[in-house]
Amino acid sequence: MINTLKAEFKKLLTVRSTYIITLLVTLLVIFVAFYIEGWRLDSAALRDPTQLASDVTNALNISVFGAIVAILLMSHEYRYNTIMHTLTNSNSRSKVLLSKFLVVSAYALFLAVLIGVLSPVMAYLGVHLHGHALVPQSLHYGDLIWRSLFYSWGYGMAGLLLALLTRNQVASIVALFLIPDLGEPLLGLLLKHNTVYLPFSSLNQVVRTGDMGNPNNGTLTPGKAALVYGIYLVVGWLAAWILFLRRDAS
Repeated sequence: MINTLKAEFKKLLTVRSTYIITLLVTLLVIFVAFYIEGWRLDSAALRDPTQLASDVTNALNISVFGAIVAILLMSHEYRYNTIMHTLTNSNSRSKVLLSKFLVVSAYALFLAVLIGVLSPVMAYLGVHLHGHALVPQSLHYGDLIWRSLFYSWGYGMAGLLLALLTRNQVASIVALFLIPDLGEPLLGLLLKHNTVYLPFSSLNQVVRTGDMGNPNNGTLTPGKAALVYGIYLVVGWLAAWILFLRRDAS
């Protein structure tokens, strides 16, 4: 298991796309947090005691790039036909899948920490360099930390799951963007208020601020939203694990 895990970390850390995407995320967070969420803040936002917390949750939308890294980690194996080499180097397909799961989890959590630290720091810097000041901020660290980590991890798991189910790089990336941005809104026309129970909609509720906990208003509490999304992940990963054990098996 240790050797398989080391091999997966090596794959993650030896491809240029990991570093390019991480650098892109960093630059995006710096620009958005410093200029838009800091330098350009209006007077109403400057008086908001939850502004820095909102900076973090808003910036977490960039976690979708973590899902792309997860997709590339898995789909590169099928695209360049290295998956059989990976499987023959391990005595268990389940170990290979678990190793990929752990590696993507580690990267997704790293990304959450990067965004969660960089965003409020750059926003605060932007505000003060512009000669303004925020009112004393209310930061519930424990609540903010678990929601941020879960959201980024959830996106990473979704990306890896799509890659496992489709085994196609382009199809996985397209599905990653189409399902939350087109598929679920269209289903929302049919499901009405129950749209909040769809996978990506429920994941978004984990970091949503404002009026939470009323499905009739299109909201769930972060804890309930995390539970709903977790159920989707369990079912999806169970299906992916079964398929991974059976596909191309000799």
